[in-house]
Amino acid sequence: MRDHFDYIIVGAGSAGCVLADRLSADGSKQVLLLEAGGRNEELMVRMPRGMIKIWTKPTWYWPFPAEQQGERPAGETWYYGRGLGGSSAVNGTWYFRGQPRDFDAWEAQGNTGWNWAEIERCYRELEDYRGAGYAQRGRGGPLQVTNVPQGDAVMTRAILDAAREAGIPVLADVNTPSTQVAGPTQQTVDARGARVTAYTAFLANAGKRANLTIRTGALVRRVTFAATRATGVLVELDGKEITFTAARTILTAGVLQTPKLLQLSGIGPADVLARHGIEVVHENSHVGRHMNEHMMVSLSWRLRQRRGLNHHFRGWRAYMHGLRYLLGGKGLMATLLPEVSVMASIEADPDWPDLQIGISPYSMAASEDDKPEAGRGRTEPEPGITATAFCLRPKSHGYVELASIDPAAPPRLVPQWFSAPEDRVTIQRAIRKVRAIMAQPALARYLGPEAVPGPSVESDEEIQKAANWMVSTGLHGTGTCRMGPVGEGVVDAGLRVHGVSGLYVADCSAMPTGISGNTNGPAMAFAWRAAEVIAAQ
Repeated sequence: MRDHFDYIIVGAGSAGCVLADRLSADGSKQVLLLEAGGRNEELMVRMPRGMIKIWTKPTWYWPFPAEQQGERPAGETWYYGRGLGGSSAVNGTWYFRGQPRDFDAWEAQGNTGWNWAEIERCYRELEDYRGAGYAQRGRGGPLQVTNVPQGDAVMTRAILDAAREAGIPVLADVNTPSTQVAGPTQQTVDARGARVTAYTAFLANAGKRANLTIRTGALVRRVTFAATRATGVLVELDGKEITFTAARTILTAGVLQTPKLLQLSGIGPADVLARHGIEVVHENSHVGRHMNEHMMVSLSWRLRQRRGLNHHFRGWRAYMHGLRYLLGGKGLMATLLPEVSVMASIEADPDWPDLQIGISPYSMAASEDDKPEAGRGRTEPEPGITATAFCLRPKSHGYVELASIDPAAPPRLVPQWFSAPEDRVTIQRAIRKVRAIMAQPALARYLGPEAVPGPSVESDEEIQKAANWMVSTGLHGTGTCRMGPVGEGVVDAGLRVHGVSGLYVADCSAMPTGISGNTNGPAMAFAWRAAEVIAAQ
C-alpha cells in the first residue's frame, strides 16, 4: 500500500467516518483512515439492544478508569467505543441535535463560521429523518433517524400526558429547537431495525472509493514532525511500526484519546510532557483541560398492575423478542432507549433547556443482584419505571493527561464532579424536577413507591448524599482540545492546532463548550462542517 496521502485521519468514530467520506469525495485526494479497533460487524452491534450483551468488553470499548475524588465511590470507569463507527457502533443510539444557543455561543467566543445557521445546514444535509414535526430536518441524507417504537403504548401516553401536566409542551419532534419539549425519543436506527453507525451511514459505500484507504487494528503511537510541521503518524500495524506521511493530519480519536495523542506527540502542558520525558514541540497548557461532561442520574419507581416491560426482557419472552428481531428487525430488540424524551429548564431560559430526561417503562437490577457472568443490563423481576436525567451545563470541568507513554494505556482521567459548588444545587433541582413530572396525575396512578433513591431521601442534604453516589458520566464529553484563540484554546476556527502546521483536530474535543443533548449527532454535524473548513484552506 502507499505510504503518503493528502489526508490522514486518526480515529474512525462518529467524526472520523464523516470526515473520511467528505474528504474522499474529491477523487483527486488520497485519504487514509486509521482505526485501532476492529470492523464492528457482529450481530450484537447491528441489533440495538445487543449493546447490553457487549457493554464494557474490550473488543468494542476502550476503558478509562476515573480517579476517585471526595465522597465519590471507587471504581468509576468511562467506556468509549472502539472499532469502525467508534461510540456510534456501541452507544444507546439516542439522537439529539443540540440547541441553537449551544452553537451560536461558539461564534460569540470568536470562532467565526461556527454557529447554528451553519450547523443546522449540515444537519439538513446529513440527516434522513423519518418522523414528523420541525420543518428544518434533513430528508434523504445518509444518516437515518427514526422514532423509538412503543413497547407499552399505555405507559407512553401516560408519560407524555404527565409532561404536559408539568407544563412541558408535547411535540411530534423532540428536536424542535429553542423550547422545552416532550415527545417520542429519536434514535439512529434504520427502518429495518438495524443500528446506524457513522461507518454504515457514511462509509459503507464511500469505503469502496479507490482514493480512500481504511486500516483497522492500527494503533497510532504519535504524530511525526519536521520541526513544527506535522508530517504524518507513527503506527503499530500488523506487528510492525510504520510511518505514514501526509500533507494534513487530522485527529478524531475522541475527547479522551485526542488530547492524549497530542501530549504523546509533544503538544501539551510542559510539566506533563517533562514528567514523561517527551520532547516539547509546542507547549500548550489547555491540551486536556476544560472537559465538559453531563452529570447523569437515574431514578426508578415500582409500577402497579404489572405494567411496563420488565417481564418482556426475562425468560422465554426475551428469546421470543430476539427471534422476532432476527426474522423481521421489529420489536423490543430494535431499540435500547427510553420511549419518551424530555427537554426541560431548571435554571436556564425556557428557550435553552438545561435538563434532558429519558423515561423508560422498565427498570434495571442493581449490579450486586446480578451474577458476574450475567453482565450489565438485567431488568428487575418486579415491574418498574426509570427516569434518567442529564444535567446539560454543569459548571465543574474535568481534565485528562498522560499517565504513561504507552499509546495503548488509558490517560489519567479526573472528572472533578461537584468541584463547582453550583452543581450541587443543579443536581438537587434536577432530581426534584424528575420527581415533579413523575408525580403528575396522568402517571402517578400507575406508580408504586419510589425505589431509587427512595422516598426517605427528601432534604437537600439527603439528596446530595445520594447524588454523590448516583451521579455518573453521560459519555458526552467535549472541550479537551477546545477551539479558541491563542492562549485560550488548542485549535483555531480553522481547526488548526496552535503552534504547529499541518495538524488539525475535528472531533468533540474541539467543541469549545458542551452540547444540550447526546453528542453523537453533533459530532457528525461538526465533522461535516469541519470537512468544508479544512478542504477550503
